[in-house]
Amino acid sequence: MRFKPMIITVYVALFLIGSMPSFSANQLHSSLIGPHKHITQGDSIDVWVFFNDRGYEDENELNLALFQAEKNLLPKTKSRRLKVRPNSLVDERDLPVNQNYVGTILDMGGRFRTVSRYFNAASVRVHQDLLIPISELAFVKKVRPIAKGNRNQPDPDWSFSQPGSQQPDGTDELDYGPSYDQLNQINAIAAHDSGYSGNGVLVCLLDTGFFTDHEALINQPVVAEWDFINNDPETQNEPGDPEDQHNHGTYTFSALGGAHDGDLYGPAYGAEFLLGKTENVPVEEPIEEDWYVAGLEWADSIGADIVSTSLGYFDWYEFEDLDGNTAVTTVGVDIAVANGIVCVTAAGNERQTSWGHIIAPADADSVITVGAVDQFGVLVYFSSPGPTADGRIKPEVCARGLGTWCAVPWDDSTTTYAGIGGTSLSTPLIGGACALILEAHPDWTPMQVRLALMMTADNATTPDNDYGWGVIDVMAAINFNFPPYIIAKDPLAGTLTIPQDSTQNFWVSAVDFEGDPMVFTWLVDGTVIASGSDTTFSYSWNVGGIYTVMVLVADSPTQADTAVWEVNVESLGIGDENDQSLPTSYALYGNFPNPFNPKTAISYQLPAVSFVNLAVYDISGRKVTDLVNGSREAGVHEVIFDALNLTSGIYLYRLEAGEFTASGKMVLMK
Repeated sequence: MRFKPMIITVYVALFLIGSMPSFSANQLHSSLIGPHKHITQGDSIDVWVFFNDRGYEDENELNLALFQAEKNLLPKTKSRRLKVRPNSLVDERDLPVNQNYVGTILDMGGRFRTVSRYFNAASVRVHQDLLIPISELAFVKKVRPIAKGNRNQPDPDWSFSQPGSQQPDGTDELDYGPSYDQLNQINAIAAHDSGYSGNGVLVCLLDTGFFTDHEALINQPVVAEWDFINNDPETQNEPGDPEDQHNHGTYTFSALGGAHDGDLYGPAYGAEFLLGKTENVPVEEPIEEDWYVAGLEWADSIGADIVSTSLGYFDWYEFEDLDGNTAVTTVGVDIAVANGIVCVTAAGNERQTSWGHIIAPADADSVITVGAVDQFGVLVYFSSPGPTADGRIKPEVCARGLGTWCAVPWDDSTTTYAGIGGTSLSTPLIGGACALILEAHPDWTPMQVRLALMMTADNATTPDNDYGWGVIDVMAAINFNFPPYIIAKDPLAGTLTIPQDSTQNFWVSAVDFEGDPMVFTWLVDGTVIASGSDTTFSYSWNVGGIYTVMVLVADSPTQADTAVWEVNVESLGIGDENDQSLPTSYALYGNFPNPFNPKTAISYQLPAVSFVNLAVYDISGRKVTDLVNGSREAGVHEVIFDALNLTSGIYLYRLEAGEFTASGKMVLMK
């Protein structure tokens, strides 16, 4: 067997949205052209053109379009979305991009690449002289470049032609061959022995292409495939493609869902598959974030339950841009998860490079980011570390990413296998594990799948920015019982000063993911005062002193969440509020819990009396509600946001107080 080193398909890009300020026409031109810029005088460039609206005349026409969009949903897409957004299965992101807008840009000389419903945008190649005229069109919101980037080359040590060990004799129902170790490490074989194989789950892979003639893939059920590069339904190599174009996708597909007895099984060998060819291998081509997003939308429309991708983007970004809000693939993944799709992505192979961080879209709030360990569970030296730019732990979990056994199409062989390395190969193992979990629990939402994997992994008690929550145990995740947790508590929570011989009222709101009945046990200084289904509690004190009030919310003897209050009972009457220490600065704190359903608490502090506006916006920037809009006293304040009548998705909250402004992001998960 001839050995070839792996080509890790990690692309780089510049694409900033969300927090990045919009360019004026002249700023756009000068930002792209000149020394050390992305293009030189006379070049053409690939850009996203974002539109202001969808082109509907009035609200009635818009509502009719939304009605038709919901009517057109495929049954599998509809059933999946019902898990996360039962009150509104569609929104404007499901409506088509206005073809007249796109046609105008093409008539001006733009060359079409793709469109995005998620972003209400078109990707086109245009001559630099068209940048200003396009940006000045009345229906154009902004124009953003899709820069060219470089591909990281692999270290030869990441690949092995021989596996570490074989399956023990006389064990298990399937002959896993050299893939035994990587599946046993994540306890997938125990799941197979329990009857799980991914049956009934639709998994989408987005990659460079797929050699489906390989014996490990030829009999796997491919529901649909699409080449977004050449706009045709063939994802194997075609005339003009480089010889290795479909290599990387073959590695990942077979590691996730391949099947050939005695040689290879992926964890989800019994699933069905969608194959999207979104990445062009030649170095001189621009990166394909636009095709990546098109692939997400395609998978969403067909009803994919899972999207697994081992692709990433980083080089034209600053690390500060990996904040969960900026990269187009990051935002696209969050939208897909809000539509009910479990999304799994590679952390990247950048630990020892000048970049040294995770790559987009691994920074997404709701994605399952995957690091790489070896056969002994030890972190591999290249696996990208967290955190995100805004301080969140990454990766979420790990699987084997060194010598991972998979099918390889070298020289178009249909019978060749090898051990390949990189987070590109640990990722499909987790993607396949997610299929096993969804087979066992088809009603679980993406965030429940993510949480179950994290809470049962081997580093769950001490998560860090190397291993995350650790190497997964898929069978433990399948058997995971979600504990209840408190989603909101009395805004008076904290240190309370009350007069002697007075009564204080407390309340909490809690949720149990699995719908189990919950018991609320109220304690004062460790003594149980009340227990039952009552979420409110009143207590009177006739002796001064410091008291602790606690509520335990439990759905079983071993699973509970708690909220605690400290009460200062003043024997001489109400304490002087001026004696309490006041904040010395403005601050906005992250909401808790996050994700939430349907309530979450948002806290902020004021150093002086201030006019306060605290507002909630949807992901498109439209205001949902004002939580506070008026004058407030100095101190720490807490507001409850109730999203009972809203659909699942990402929401932003923004505080304006005096000259202070700050914002945060929260995820509603139904």
